[in-house]
Amino acid sequence: MGGSNDGSAHGSHAAGDLPPRLADDEFYRALASSHRRRSLYYLLEHGESTVAELASVLSGWEATETGAMYTSDDRSAVRLQLLHSHLPQLAEAGLIAYSSEGDAVRLEELHPRVADVIRQSAEAERRRQPE
Repeated sequence: MGGSNDGSAHGSHAAGDLPPRLADDEFYRALASSHRRRSLYYLLEHGESTVAELASVLSGWEATETGAMYTSDDRSAVRLQLLHSHLPQLAEAGLIAYSSEGDAVRLEELHPRVADVIRQSAEAERRRQPE
């Protein structure tokens, strides 16, 4: 499996070496939300974050899309969504580790093909956005 989360080792795996997660409905349910896809994408690039930092990043991403100015109330709402919905679902799917008592969020070690799917989904979404 290698220790890399960056997806660079995808060529070293045989075509038949698909990770079981790619056949798991829970994985795709985790990717069904743009907040969860974007959180995973951010964690792929940074490895770990705080809940507050993720809320700021997601709020900024949305503000960029809509052209609206996001307020601290908006960031607080996103933080609550992360804590009560998105992070528990990502943890249940085995994609992240976080403590509901703490503030740290860490990406679990992912098969490079799984990391590729996450990256491609976030990049496809970004390309869909009007410039």
